[in-house]
Amino acid sequence: MSAERRVVLMICDGHRNDFVRPDTCPNIHAFGQRSRRFMRHRAIFPSATRASATSIATGCWPANHGLHGNTMGLPDGDGHRVHDVGDPAFVGKLRSAFGRTLEVPTMAQRLAAHGGAVIASNVSPGAAYFQDPDHYGHVVHRAGSFGPGGSVLGLDEAPVVSHDYAGDEALAEWFATEVLTRRRPRLSVLWLANPDLGMHAAPLGSPTHLEAIACADRAFARVEAAVEALRSEGEDVLFLVGSDHGQESVRERVAVAARLVEAGLKDGPDSTDVVIAPQGGSGLLYVADRARGRIPAIAAFLEAQPYIEEVFTGNEMLAIGQRPGNGLAIVFAMARSAEPNPFGVPGLMTLCVSDEKPGKPEGHGSHGGLGDFECHPFLIANGGGFAAGTLEHGVSRLIDIAPTVMRFLGLPRDGMDGLPLPQD
Repeated sequence: MSAERRVVLMICDGHRNDFVRPDTCPNIHAFGQRSRRFMRHRAIFPSATRASATSIATGCWPANHGLHGNTMGLPDGDGHRVHDVGDPAFVGKLRSAFGRTLEVPTMAQRLAAHGGAVIASNVSPGAAYFQDPDHYGHVVHRAGSFGPGGSVLGLDEAPVVSHDYAGDEALAEWFATEVLTRRRPRLSVLWLANPDLGMHAAPLGSPTHLEAIACADRAFARVEAAVEALRSEGEDVLFLVGSDHGQESVRERVAVAARLVEAGLKDGPDSTDVVIAPQGGSGLLYVADRARGRIPAIAAFLEAQPYIEEVFTGNEMLAIGQRPGNGLAIVFAMARSAEPNPFGVPGLMTLCVSDEKPGKPEGHGSHGGLGDFECHPFLIANGGGFAAGTLEHGVSRLIDIAPTVMRFLGLPRDGMDGLPLPQD
């Protein structure tokens, strides 16, 4: 195996597969035509960035890596409280609750003795930090950057960029110049905030959404140029470009926990007996031991509501990559349809919200459930033995990225749920 073999992974957060077109992102689309594009790439459940980043980093479903979603219930006395995984302090909260962060190793941990990993992210702190929560590699983020062992990185080692279009492009420039050209770790990860940021801020298909896609496309072009420069020097680079989920348009918002209070199935608005961690298009429901007898009635209530489409209890959760435990008793996906929004973009969704998590406004983009469009990100593989100019029509998944990286680098991939992607 060549000592110069490297992997570059670039994620354009929230980029729907059907928007990878020559009129929206000409650079990425052209790249897909001369690479191997996976046409049935699928998100995890919930289709939420923090859990998705962890699944990409570990090659495992949330059931096995232990980070349930964008928000998550943790023990609180004899019940549970909902916490925001995006909070920089959540890593410590998870460790305090269970004596560990993730239940499986990340790629950064696996590569610590094999050339290392540098992860540069412009999304939420939690989504960045859970790609390497125990500090085996380098994580660069505006909320704080860390090196091996948790050493704090100064501005001379890691930039602080704005959480907007300009910040994405500035981070891509630093990534191409500093990480790819100078540092050259075994694994380099760049995670952009866009187009997800623009899709949340405005209707899908609007000028704001399209400019967010264009921003990601410009950043991609800069990174691709750096990858090609490495290859011209004789390095063997696997270049993976994709997204973690898509988005759909919000049609209504429902405070499901408040409905449980009204139905007498939850003691009160702030009670810890039954709590719901909203995920946008879905919810994760945690039940205290003292209230477990209510689970059948709660499930029946949820199944009867027109704003909920699917309810999973017990081991039924395994079918969507979750599992019961640590208080998690029920997961549910909100109702949705394939109808178009005013810009002609298909996919409407109902959000599960709360006072702390009010969700995006009606008409704007969101995700987190099981909608066909939000669960269809894109993925393109270039180099590394992947057949150029080909389409793969079999299903691929976020959890297949890590084992693909490990296969290319010639390193063990034991314990991963995913499988290496087919190369031709």
